[in-house]
Amino acid sequence: MRSLSWIITFTVCAVVAGLLGGIKYFQVSAAMAMAAEFPPPYSVVATAEVVETQWTPVRRLTGTVRAPNFINVTAEATGKIVALPIAAGEIANKGEMLLQLFDEDLKAQRVALEADLNLVLTQLERVESLMERSLASQDQLDTLVARHQSLRAQIAAVDAQLSRQTIYAPFEGRLGIYSQAIGDLMQSGETLTTLTGVGATRWIDFKIPQGVARVTTGDKVKLFSIDKELVGEATIIAVADALSTGLRAYQVRASLEAASLRHGELVLVEVQTSRPRLAFELPGRAVRWDVEGPHVFVLRKAEEGAYLPFRAERRNITVLGDLGGTVLADGELLSGEMIATDGAFKLSDGGLAKLTEERSRG
Repeated sequence: MRSLSWIITFTVCAVVAGLLGGIKYFQVSAAMAMAAEFPPPYSVVATAEVVETQWTPVRRLTGTVRAPNFINVTAEATGKIVALPIAAGEIANKGEMLLQLFDEDLKAQRVALEADLNLVLTQLERVESLMERSLASQDQLDTLVARHQSLRAQIAAVDAQLSRQTIYAPFEGRLGIYSQAIGDLMQSGETLTTLTGVGATRWIDFKIPQGVARVTTGDKVKLFSIDKELVGEATIIAVADALSTGLRAYQVRASLEAASLRHGELVLVEVQTSRPRLAFELPGRAVRWDVEGPHVFVLRKAEEGAYLPFRAERRNITVLGDLGGTVLADGELLSGEMIATDGAFKLSDGGLAKLTEERSRG
């Protein structure tokens, strides 16, 4: 009896275990079948075509604007200002007075010297007349000649001092701002203001480091403001033969008509560094970066039976330049290939991709 009860118990347990296992098997099979019906992971992206274009390597250097006619109006002597005939910011004609320092004492000194000179000339005429009659000595004549030469030298020295008391405009130009006024004391070497020529021609001086580029007279360079806005195109008019010490760069001067540029203003000078070459033009939003560098995802045809028709393939590139929304690059690309743009950040190498309805062109 006891054996029979154990047999019955084991039989019931086996039947129950078999039923539970069968139920579980069918549940798992159903779950797997249901999972198989779900689509594999994919990303929705926009695309653009790879476009091959000609690219000229350039480099932007810092340049300084120069006005061909420009001076600092500086006092050459110490003295009190007695005349500022042209107001700050006004245009002065060539030869017009810009600054007059007090010079009455020098003028009085010159008048006195001229009076002495006239007296000596009169005495010279008298002594020469007396010498013809042997009534005057050679010593008297020599003394008067030396006195005559000394007075002429003193007058020349006073004239030189007088010339430093007055400053005239060497060319037509516009005066800068100055704070001095009539009655102020100007020190020797003190700057009153600037005088800038009124012409529209501007020179651009810049330096090209050794090995960066080679330019010659007549070449064209593009100019940009410090805000990277195009200013114009300048023509190179002079190239230095010697390199500057330390920087190992040579000086270059370009010229253009741009009256809006101010003397001393900084600009960016774009020079060609090598010959034009072929490159790929890509939308900036297509370029991705990681620890391995810049890359794009090319969408190629997926294998037969894949859920979607495209798979992403990573292609490494080298960025050559940025044109503001468009990237010039070189790398493992072919003209006409389709690359991901919007949504490219969601892709991985080998991942499935679905295209948006609208397709843009690089």
